[in-house]
Amino acid sequence: MALQDRSDRIDHVGPDLVWRQVAEDVESDISSGALAPGAKLATELEMAGQYGVSRVTVRRAVKDLAERGLLVVVHGRGTFVTR
Repeated sequence: MALQDRSDRIDHVGPDLVWRQVAEDVESDISSGALAPGAKLATELEMAGQYGVSRVTVRRAVKDLAERGLLVVVHGRGTFVTR
């Protein structure tokens, strides 16, 4: 499955933290309904390629969204939008 390139959505030189930009973009997809409840996100590695960032950056963004109750991470199964 080819993922849409979203690297142009990330400002690597500006003052905003890169992980926060990724989190905001995913949150926007959740809010708009582009990512429906129960939808499975791409893997960390796939998202890193999609956004042009490191896997650690994606992991931090996912952690933030999970802490805020927007995502749930199920070990061995993936990351899902909460219902």
